[in-house]
Formats: sequence, C-alpha cells, structure tokens
Amino acid sequence: MNRKAQMVCLWSAPAFMIVFLIGFLIAGLLPPPSPHSSAIKIAHFYANHTNAIRLGLLVMLLAGAMSVPFNCLIGVHLKRIEGRSHVLAYTVVAMGAVNCILICMPVMIMTAAAFRPLRDPNLTQTLNDLAWIPFVMVFPPAVIQNLCIAFATFTDGSRKPVFPRWVAYFNLWCSFLFLPAGLLTFFKTGPFAWNGLLSFWVALTVFGSWYFVMFYALREAIKSQAADEAAGAEPATERVVPPVTAVPQHA
Repeated sequence: MNRKAQMVCLWSAPAFMIVFLIGFLIAGLLPPPSPHSSAIKIAHFYANHTNAIRLGLLVMLLAGAMSVPFNCLIGVHLKRIEGRSHVLAYTVVAMGAVNCILICMPVMIMTAAAFRPLRDPNLTQTLNDLAWIPFVMVFPPAVIQNLCIAFATFTDGSRKPVFPRWVAYFNLWCSFLFLPAGLLTFFKTGPFAWNGLLSFWVALTVFGSWYFVMFYALREAIKSQAADEAAGAEPATERVVPPVTAVPQHA
C-alpha cells in the first residue's frame, strides 16, 4: 500500500470542489441562467461579463481533472472488496472518467460562447443550451457509480468490511436523488428546469455531500488498511535464516 499516494488522491476531492466552486462564482454561473431566458438576454450575459466568464471557466476546466484521482481511489478500495473480480471497480473508474468529460466539455462549450460574445444571439443561446443541458443532465454515470459502490459494500462479506453498510444506503439515496435531472429536457421553468430546485439545487447538494461522505469513508478505509498492513508486517521484520544443509563429501 502506498499510503502517501492514496492520501494525495483522497485530498484531490476537496481540492476539486473548492477550485470548481471558485471558478463557478468567478464566471457568475451561480445561480445558472434560466433556460426560459431570451436569446438577447443570454447574449448580453456573455457580452457584459466576458473576461470574468472566461477566467471562471478556465478555473473550472482545471478543476475538472482533479476529480479523476479520487474516483480511481474508490476503485482501488472496491478491488479490495471484490477480490479477483474487479468489474465494479473498473466500472466506477470508467464512470468517473466519463463524469470528468461531461464536466469539461460543457465548460469548453461555454468558453466557445464567450470567445465571440458579439455573434448572433441565437447562436450564443444555442451554445448556452448545448452546455447547460449535458452539464446538469449528467446523472446516468453518477447513478451507475453510486449503484456499484452500494452493491460492492452490501456484498462485502469480509470480517472487517472496507466500507460500513451506511455508505451503501447513502449511495442508493444519491442515485435516486440524481434522477430528477433527467427530466430537464421537458421543462424550461419550475423545479425540473436546469436551474430548478430538483434538477439543479438538490442535485448540487447531493453532489457535494457525496464527495464529503466518500472522503470520510475513504479516509477511514485508508487508515484501517494501513493499520492492518502494519500489524501483519510485524512478524516479517524478523530475519528468516534458511536451514543449512550438509554438503556431501566425495571421496
């Protein structure tokens, strides 16, 4: 176990959350622009805050990659649960990579909208739609990831489980609360719109809570693994002297 490397991956989660939030605020994207806004209003937003939007999006783009090491760390500890079969661990890592892409791509599309803020407002609105819809409607990879963690935790039959069972129940609730974001395609106003209570604010709260809870669970798992390996390594510190065999003498 490389504890230092695991701790670096562990702390990439709060780094991602803090840096991403800073970029979000710099760009003026909190609260998000309404999907019901006219093309003129959306174009004015990009034209009047161009440099702040560009800077904030750049910070968000840098933050997006910080989420990958944390997801890989989850995969490492799921491998401990699965034993020889690592299908759930690989799925979690793959979904984490997909989530990173689905964070970075909308950010780059918004950057394209801010790159030429004086273009036709209808084109700017199209780019804005193309960015916000996948940015909020990104629930499928997160749901699959939550279900894999929950299933692995429930099936952990070891004497000392990697994660406590409440982590599995928490991930099940997260997967359920991410689902309303899928309905934003039908609404431009109300709780299911991309800036609405259920699609955005609840999902954002669950998203942040998931990182906080998994940070705690992984930190405890790392401590437990380090303690187990330290205890198991004690007998190995004694040098084993191989037995000496008599060398036959030839006449």
